[in-house]
Amino acid sequence: MITYQSYVTPYLNRFVSVTISIEKAIRIKSFAKSIIKKKITESHHRIDNHQELKRWYTGFSGEAALEQLLGVEFIDFTIGDSKYYHVSDLSSIGVDIGVKTVEYGKFPVIFKKSKKPQVIILKQSDIDFLICGLATIEVLNQYQSDSLILSPALKKRGTKTGFYGFSALQIFKSMEELRNLQVL
Repeated sequence: MITYQSYVTPYLNRFVSVTISIEKAIRIKSFAKSIIKKKITESHHRIDNHQELKRWYTGFSGEAALEQLLGVEFIDFTIGDSKYYHVSDLSSIGVDIGVKTVEYGKFPVIFKKSKKPQVIILKQSDIDFLICGLATIEVLNQYQSDSLILSPALKKRGTKTGFYGFSALQIFKSMEELRNLQVL
């Protein structure tokens, strides 16, 4: 059985702690609300809109924490049709890596067949985050289990799974270290 105590807790001391400002948190929450107003017209969001504000905030606030750690800005604060936004989160700074942020106590949701590395982030509170490290494509595809998906609707869709490979994450503390990991 895959538990947080077995697969996450032993590695907590390796992760990098980041706190974003209250001002940044407020800006992101406002942006998330704007996204929801726009996205409600898309069929995917009409079907899967449970706790949407919480999901959007979690994702963008994790990215803000990563921006702070790396010292670069990459969050795209534009809003449009989802089909035009299916790109790596760090692509605007020339890095083909995504970002997966999940609330502390839950496992990240990833595609069953990952095609890009992901930075894994745990959200401890609205402003406190743990940057856990980089999961390579191989690690993402190896350490996954459908039993970690909490939403019956998401599980039924069959395209996503839960990630538990925290022991295999590559730790970084700067943009240079992240870029070096990407080329390995």
